[in-house]
Amino acid sequence: MSVVGIDLSASSKKPSTYLALDNEGAVGDIGSFKAMEELLSLLEQRGPSLVAIGAPLSLPSGLCCLEESCPCSLPEGRKGRVAEEDLASNGIGCFYTNKRSIIVKLIYRAIEVRTELEQRGQSVIEAYPYATKVKLFNGKVPAKSKPESLMFLRRRLPEIVAGLGPYAKDLNHDRCDAVLTAYTGLLSQVGLTEKVGCEEEGYITIPVGPATRNGAGELNVSLAQ
Repeated sequence: MSVVGIDLSASSKKPSTYLALDNEGAVGDIGSFKAMEELLSLLEQRGPSLVAIGAPLSLPSGLCCLEESCPCSLPEGRKGRVAEEDLASNGIGCFYTNKRSIIVKLIYRAIEVRTELEQRGQSVIEAYPYATKVKLFNGKVPAKSKPESLMFLRRRLPEIVAGLGPYAKDLNHDRCDAVLTAYTGLLSQVGLTEKVGCEEEGYITIPVGPATRNGAGELNVSLAQ
């Protein structure tokens, strides 16, 4: 059940961060890549059963692209994908996938990566690190813009991700997002996640609730109250 979680950058000129979890769900390594070829080499070496990507992997109904010059359009009353509207209705804010998005380049790249990996037979899911934080910690998460946010994650993530302790002091926000994305993938393989969205547009995978590890190191996620 090995997993690679990716915090993808919008361009191959900038490093993307990844976390690999081994068959026991423990940290294998944390690193970065730029070009697609580097990612493919990494995945060939790690041989994960699942890749989780923390970026939009699909377009909403009605849109063939995100170009303002194209006549394609969202259905009336829609802001983005069903998955994003589902999250928003449950109090989890997100960037909507539409032509006014500030992450258009990231969306295009994420779709390209997903397509390439799936064509090679790799299982891929979309995760959303912020939603994972909200669910795992029952909404009690400092805003990312605040200094205490990183301190909070450096303290709490090693409590639930086996083997992360030695890396804790070096975690930045990109690494934390890669950890959260990989952990979402791990939880999905043991039935501790749910999917929001629809089959036509694709799903976002999120934990079902707060997570802990018991004395034996086994994962446990209880339903949020």
